[in-house]
Amino acid sequence: DHKDREEADRATLAELEDEIRAAEQRLKDSEQQQKRAAKDHKDREEADRATLAELEDEIRAAEQRLKDSEQQQKRAAKDHKDREEAIRAAEQRLKDSEQQQKRAAKDHKDREEADRATLAELEDEIRAAEQRLKDSEARNQRAAKEHTDRAP
Repeated sequence: DHKDREEADRATLAELEDEIRAAEQRLKDSEQQQKRAAKDHKDREEADRATLAELEDEIRAAEQRLKDSEQQQKRAAKDHKDREEAIRAAEQRLKDSEQQQKRAAKDHKDREEADRATLAELEDEIRAAEQRLKDSEARNQRAAKEHTDRAP
């Protein structure tokens, strides 16, 4: 019965160590995912900024054409309107991207905190299992000594 408890405690200890390794791997994976998300966000922001700059340059060109010709005015006004809509869309994408990055950072932080809490719980369980194992070994030694002492 005692040997069975020892074996069960050892098995529990091994399972808990496996869970800790898995939790540590999830934490590492989560950090890598956060780095990739941050890089993707930065790349999207840079592309949106470049698009915004290009669209602003095109608006300035359209305004010059408007001064040059009455005939070009109608086309330039339409181009100007379309480009303003594109700028608003680019600005909205940039704003949305920033909000998404904030949410991703918060989600990542929440996952990290949950993984750390799980890790702490597993470490506590391991310490308890180790203590039970130590106690069990001490009882075995005492029982063996009592048996030896009683032997004729």
